[in-house]
Amino acid sequence: MERRDFLKLGCVGASAAVVAGLAGCAPQTKSGPTELAGTSASDVNWTDEYDVVVVGGGGAGFCAAIEAAEAGASVLIMEKSGTCGGDTALSNGMILGAGTPQQAELEGCTDDSGEKFAEEQIAYAQGFGDEDMIREMCMESAAAVEWLVNDCGRVYATVDVVAPVNAYTDEFYPRSHWDYYAIIASIHGEETDPTATHFGCLQKKANTYENITVKTNTEAVHLIMDGKEVVGVQSADDDFFKARKGVILATCSIGDNMEMARAMNPQQYWGLYQREVNGAPVQVGASPYNTGDGIRMGLEVGADLALSEACVMLDTLYFGGVGEGRGNKDENIYKSTPVKGAIIVNPRGNRFVQEDADWGYISTMQYFENAKMGGGPDCKIWCIVDSNQTDYMENVVQWMIEQDTEGRFVKVADTLEELAAAAELPADNLKRTVEKWNEYSKKGVDPDFDRRTDFGPIETGPFYAIRIVQNPLGACGGLRTDIETRVLNTAGEPIERLFAAGQIASGMFTGPFYPGCGWAVLGTVHWGRKAGRNAAALDARA
Repeated sequence: MERRDFLKLGCVGASAAVVAGLAGCAPQTKSGPTELAGTSASDVNWTDEYDVVVVGGGGAGFCAAIEAAEAGASVLIMEKSGTCGGDTALSNGMILGAGTPQQAELEGCTDDSGEKFAEEQIAYAQGFGDEDMIREMCMESAAAVEWLVNDCGRVYATVDVVAPVNAYTDEFYPRSHWDYYAIIASIHGEETDPTATHFGCLQKKANTYENITVKTNTEAVHLIMDGKEVVGVQSADDDFFKARKGVILATCSIGDNMEMARAMNPQQYWGLYQREVNGAPVQVGASPYNTGDGIRMGLEVGADLALSEACVMLDTLYFGGVGEGRGNKDENIYKSTPVKGAIIVNPRGNRFVQEDADWGYISTMQYFENAKMGGGPDCKIWCIVDSNQTDYMENVVQWMIEQDTEGRFVKVADTLEELAAAAELPADNLKRTVEKWNEYSKKGVDPDFDRRTDFGPIETGPFYAIRIVQNPLGACGGLRTDIETRVLNTAGEPIERLFAAGQIASGMFTGPFYPGCGWAVLGTVHWGRKAGRNAAALDARA
């Protein structure tokens, strides 16, 4: 039996178990708790009908709607909240692309390619996900960027490096396309053009089509079946929308549904626990309307699962943050978050990770290390730094001290021994770890974890221990799809006329950790557009 076949069989069994377990995880709707059963078309009086019904008005949903409308289909977008955009609109709008004109024009990078990108991402996925889907996504990444620029009017001012995980690759390229300067201006309170953002461009493009209808405050609760075909969607207001050609689920992944996260993605649950239960200080969050609705609806009609450990996290200390060090006096070779002289230690005071790697990798390694060391739901991963901090570290530490009125997340001491006592770390271990790090910093070489940037000694008091807490912006994983974006049942067969795109299907193309800023947006664009084209190409039902 091949490894991928083994994993697939494992998911088939998991799907049946989760269906039963999620009866209590279904979010409350306007019409009360959802039922764990699909609704039959024979029981329906249709409120309205369209060729394609898209559930979810975020990035994937709008990309799907645009392509379906371009093919001549009438399209309905059902959006649960009062405003479209979802997590895509809350993001910085980064998209990963390899072999683009922007890489050459803005960064002088002319030797990158989709093939190099694919090999990196396949290595990062570690045998999980579908290799063919990962490869297609990477090979078509430049085309996705080109479409956004030429068809949607997107302008990219910067292309930044996603810091590499050196255990998997010795190369790195600027692939994360975004507008760093507009984001900084927005953070500083300057007025920016909302239609120039990633989602703003998609929304502006969608508005040019008369055959796209958007209904906000319209929560989807059930898929409507006619035999083996999905033929429509029921709303929480008991409206029924017929889909003559197909339904596309673009509802993101698990989101803030803690019980679903506990069943499907423990790392997401752990992050939600830090924020919602443990009271960790966080700065931004995901859309509260993402509660796994599309996953639940898919399971109701027999869909299989493709899950992932990966999450999109914004930790309290953003190690590996893409472009965060651009123009900084402490800028490193990746232009990532400047963390000179900072290390990450586990509950025993030992280093365990390459601190200058991609933030998604670092975040997941923290989750695993905390579990391995018995940290429990109360995260006990610490950043250790001395008084010679970078400006970034100083600003974040000061903010956390202001938020942390009980002194739970930031410890300050004049000596390492006192710091260890305050953070409940073994003093001897912490001292040995710091001494070893200081020796590595002198030589500029890290033989333990192959860190290659931001060396600096930890030797001048006062010393700081900052607890690194994960803040989830969205999980990866959900429904199993094929390379044509069709949702598959537990027998591996397509559920007729049902498609899924974006994070709800990201278990098919994401491994154990999130591989960097722009991967999710690339998934919404590539698979959203493909789902829209494929649904629109079907023959219409009577």
